[in-house]
Amino acid sequence: MQLQLTFDHGKRHELIDAIDRYAGSVDIVEIGYPELVTFGLDLVSELHGQHPDLKLCVDAKVFHGGTGITRRCFEAGAHIVTVLAAAPDPVISQMVRHAHEYGGKIMCDMDGYKRPGTRTAEVDGLGVDYVSIASGYLMEHEYDLHKPQRRSLFQLRPLDLAGAVKRNLIHAGLAIGTGINETNIRDVMQLDPAIVMVGRGILATDDPAATARRLKEIAEASPRER
Repeated sequence: MQLQLTFDHGKRHELIDAIDRYAGSVDIVEIGYPELVTFGLDLVSELHGQHPDLKLCVDAKVFHGGTGITRRCFEAGAHIVTVLAAAPDPVISQMVRHAHEYGGKIMCDMDGYKRPGTRTAEVDGLGVDYVSIASGYLMEHEYDLHKPQRRSLFQLRPLDLAGAVKRNLIHAGLAIGTGINETNIRDVMQLDPAIVMVGRGILATDDPAATARRLKEIAEASPRER
């Protein structure tokens, strides 16, 4: 299991400084969509130049134009590029093909799918390397039912949806994020994810570097790595 540190907000120098400090304590650093829009692929190139051995996930959230965007991301230094599950099948297939050309990987983001099971199986068949889903620990998405009593039809607990998604995967690894921290990461590990994505669970703690190291130790206790 790999630990991915996610950045979605912050100033450029703060992000660069944080990566300088935490790069050795995580496996992957995600350049979030807001950061990508604000700073562009120049930031990816800079980080790749400073940390050539660090895996970078560029959260491009591709929906169309997969060929050009995918190539530019990988040429900038990305190791993983994200695509939305709502993207047309040909776009996802093109991205997978181009990722192979660069030795990179594609992560499909299930965000926005209220019933993601069928689509999970479809994108798995298209050859994506990872499928990402929210943990359910935060109410950031409609299906993240942290307080299931608010919903009469679905009595899902956190991680239930992620578990259902995992059962539909044959080739791709599960990537899971939102609301994960030291108190719940061991529960997340029961799903045997390929990647655990943590943001505030590291960055908002009193000692982010120490927290990242502890989370990585827990992640490394899982035998799976993709």
